[in-house]
Amino acid sequence: MSYFRLQANIISKKNQSAVASASYRSGEDLYSERDEELKSFKEREVAPVSFILKPDHAPEWALDRERLWNEVERIEKAWNAQLAREVLVALPVDLDEKQQNELVRSFVQDQFVDAGMVADVAIHRDKEHNPHAHILLTVRPFEADGTWGNKKTRQYEYEPNGDIKRDDEGRKIFQTVSATDWNERETLVKWRMQYAEAINTAFKEAGVDKTVSALSFEERGLDKIAQVRLGRNEYQYVKRMEEKGLEAKTFYHELNQEIRKANEQIAQLNHNISFLSSTEKMQNLQLLLHRHTKEITMQLDADYQKSLRFMRGRLKEELSFKNVKNELEGLYRWEERSLEPKQVKGQVTHAILDASHQAYLAGDKTALTNQGFSSDRFHDRFTARLDAFEAQEEALKKNSQTNETVTAHTERTYRVYSLITHNTFNDLYPDLDERHQFNDRTTAYKAAVIEAALSGDWHRVPATEDVETELHLSELEKACTLAEKATESIRIQARVRDKLGAEKAKLVREGQKLDAIYQTSLKLNTAQQLIGRYEEKAQLHDRQLGELIRATFPQANERVLQKLETLPLEMKTDLLNHYRESKLAGDEPSLPDCLQAARKSQEQREAQHEQYRQSQDHPFYRGLPAREQEKGHLPGGTAGIDLMDELVRQSAQPNPRTKETGRMDKLNRKGKNTRMRRYLGLEIEL
Repeated sequence: MSYFRLQANIISKKNQSAVASASYRSGEDLYSERDEELKSFKEREVAPVSFILKPDHAPEWALDRERLWNEVERIEKAWNAQLAREVLVALPVDLDEKQQNELVRSFVQDQFVDAGMVADVAIHRDKEHNPHAHILLTVRPFEADGTWGNKKTRQYEYEPNGDIKRDDEGRKIFQTVSATDWNERETLVKWRMQYAEAINTAFKEAGVDKTVSALSFEERGLDKIAQVRLGRNEYQYVKRMEEKGLEAKTFYHELNQEIRKANEQIAQLNHNISFLSSTEKMQNLQLLLHRHTKEITMQLDADYQKSLRFMRGRLKEELSFKNVKNELEGLYRWEERSLEPKQVKGQVTHAILDASHQAYLAGDKTALTNQGFSSDRFHDRFTARLDAFEAQEEALKKNSQTNETVTAHTERTYRVYSLITHNTFNDLYPDLDERHQFNDRTTAYKAAVIEAALSGDWHRVPATEDVETELHLSELEKACTLAEKATESIRIQARVRDKLGAEKAKLVREGQKLDAIYQTSLKLNTAQQLIGRYEEKAQLHDRQLGELIRATFPQANERVLQKLETLPLEMKTDLLNHYRESKLAGDEPSLPDCLQAARKSQEQREAQHEQYRQSQDHPFYRGLPAREQEKGHLPGGTAGIDLMDELVRQSAQPNPRTKETGRMDKLNRKGKNTRMRRYLGLEIEL
């Protein structure tokens, strides 16, 4: 929590001068017509930054400091009239001077000038640790024609028939009320709250991880006693004594020392209470986790019991959701990066060998050359390549069987510990929405919360009112990560294909290196087949994100939601990522904001694609359909400018028919294909 200060006081004609006040604060010599003397003060070590802001209807002379405050003293006739209001604000030392200036200017314009006051601002930085701003404000409003208005106005009382009430002597009955609310206590409270909000906004824009509050310790629910602010003379005296190594003996300084001691005692008591409370919570959670673990493992059949024993031996440590999840993700990663490409390559090899044999029988020399064969010595090359293919297939078969066995055991164990995690978390948060109770994409987050609670790291444990939002953001992160993985795989394989296509075309033209042609042809066709597989995954993720967009923006217009479903997968991912990142930063992102962020990222990808397309001048790439050419940068395709303009415009319009957020049953359905469940992160079937 950073330091906050905003205080206000009145400058009265009874014993003060508005001209002298303005001169002292601005560091400018000003002539006072009332006192008939020049107001001049000692030059400051650091020259103040001063400026005047006025409302549009105020006269231009209001920007002249000397004339402004002389006019104020001339219009205020009473000997004890209020001449001006001074608002003193502390400036955050966490901001640089430019940011401090912008903060003050913006706050003064929004709260004072827009309300009708002229503001004479002076920023003082004499002390590096204490930058602050003096804001002198006019207390009499201006009329629309630029003349001075009245501070007070008459409020008449009326009869039921609309006539003004009169007293016994026939005089109109009225009350004198202020023409503005500038003197109201509620207005000062509002200024304090708005200044705190302005500072926090400036902190966020500057990347400062701090906040301020205009509320008292009691209003914030803090068990602390506020210290007394020392006056300037007393503060300087205390500092001088401390520099000499002596103890200052002033009433408020000693009072603050007692307050600090009391706060330390309160903090220690709260720490002890918190420790006892957290220890009790951890013990209860450990019992809860143990109970669910025992209940579930006792009901497992022989296959599941065997899998648990297998995993204990494989991991050589106590099983937990975290280490089982890491093991399963490693197996999936190996399958996708090593096993699956080899399986696809085997299918491609079989197809090329079969096509080459058919071309040899038909006497098609061109087709033979394109696949790395020739009519002479065909049988020798074909036999050698067939033998190599069969040997690879045999080794691949053994690896696949081993992987299937280990993966099956790991998946069973993962299901067990996922169910334990869900049940424990549901007991911690019994009012959880049904959609989140057994949502596979939030299991890792739930396990992390349970782990944090067990270790006493309570700041990582969400409050009951925040848990639904945290689970939703966790689900978005999981879904977007999987979608990004699928689109990135398409991009990589598309560029590999483009490169191999150019290499093969060159080798075929030369017609000499048949083995190189054959190997390049295998790689080229394998890349093309992998693109098809990754596109199959991407289609599933596309439907997944479409449903999540509906859940994230339940108040959006149905026509807008239908059009959002037509956006490329990358844009859906960017849209939801922007929403999630903004929520984590404490903002409330709107659908138009998220669309604009997604649009900007898509435009960057389109520019990269165009640059890449211009650089690819070989016949293979030029011969590809336009949609195939795009896949190196735009796996999901493009979105038309007209569509994006329409979406941004329509999404900003309110939806006349709001609807309740329904259950997303489709998200939790399990397909029959195990591989597809893995791609979507639906590894468990409870």
